[in-house]
Amino acid sequence: MSIHSKSRRDARRKNAKSAPAQRPPTEHAHLVDGRGAVFGGAVCRAGAWVLVLGGKPAARTDSAAMVLAMLKHVASLREGAGDAVRLTLSTQLRDAATTEAAEDGKTLDEYLAQLAAEREERLAERRPS
Repeated sequence: MSIHSKSRRDARRKNAKSAPAQRPPTEHAHLVDGRGAVFGGAVCRAGAWVLVLGGKPAARTDSAAMVLAMLKHVASLREGAGDAVRLTLSTQLRDAATTEAAEDGKTLDEYLAQLAAEREERLAERRPS
């Protein structure tokens, strides 16, 4: 062991204590199953929307509409498997997604349908012929 390792370790610990603590992410959506357990959702961290499934980040995007489309897709998959699912959204997430849709000249439902169609196209391209 180096004679300087303790001083480096102490300096590292001191710097870690003085570093600003990260703010917890703001929750904006929840996916709740039929038993009332939250199994997914969306948070906003550092200006990016993060899809969270099973308590772990699954995807990150700058688009509120895209994270909403992903949430709806996960909900439809679970409903297709016979599980009741409830999706709750914050007004901030809904408003941000609606603004994105309006910038594209569409309503939110039309824009989400377009994103779902694009996802289906990408999925079809990956399937072997």
